[in-house]
Amino acid sequence: MSVRARQVLAVLGGFVVAGVMVVLGLWQMASYQESTRDVSAARAAEDAVPLTDNVSETGEVADIYGRRVTVSGSYGPEEVLVGESWPVRVTTVFQMDDGRNVAVVRGALDDGEAVPAAPAGDQEITGVFLAPDLPAQDAATGADLGSVRVQSLAQTWPSPLIAGYVTLPPEASAEQGLAEAPLQLPTMEGSPTHRGYALQWWVFAAGAVGFGIYVARGFGRQPSPDRVEIPDAEPGQDQAV
Repeated sequence: MSVRARQVLAVLGGFVVAGVMVVLGLWQMASYQESTRDVSAARAAEDAVPLTDNVSETGEVADIYGRRVTVSGSYGPEEVLVGESWPVRVTTVFQMDDGRNVAVVRGALDDGEAVPAAPAGDQEITGVFLAPDLPAQDAATGADLGSVRVQSLAQTWPSPLIAGYVTLPPEASAEQGLAEAPLQLPTMEGSPTHRGYALQWWVFAAGAVGFGIYVARGFGRQPSPDRVEIPDAEPGQDQAV
């Protein structure tokens, strides 16, 4: 086999091994992302905590984002439709017993459907408390906002308004004549083991490519079988021609 052919095989073998390792790294990263979702879901399934006990008088929110909360009070008249496309989320102000206000996503509404009135009187609700959404590009036709931005709501809604919003569970939305609102759980820290293994596989992949190139260059430095090496003459001796 020629030197050139061996070099090509060495480099090709390095890339094949690297490709396998890249695939293994992607699998490990997918496992990391799955563990992240599991952590978020597990947090959202924990026992509900009182919202009023976890928001200070100055508005500071404890570590309850992504957790279920309970709150007592009554719905107010302020309401907006939120979403970048249909169905959109029906978001209504909820005045808590202590006088503070929080946005509540009561459910989802499709295009052409009428907005059901919020329940009247004193209510005790349970839902997942989430941080304000990131800004959206555009709101859906007929919607007021593209995302639940407490900063925007605070301009027209009664204050004080808590920095976050509550999303009701599907059964509570159905009781109000609304569809289930999408629950956008925050990204939580998953198992670092999977992420470490993913990075490790990708480092190995880079090493496999480098080793293949190194071996190929080594073949290029090897003397050809057709070339005859003439040893240097000993000192004091004439070299035969």
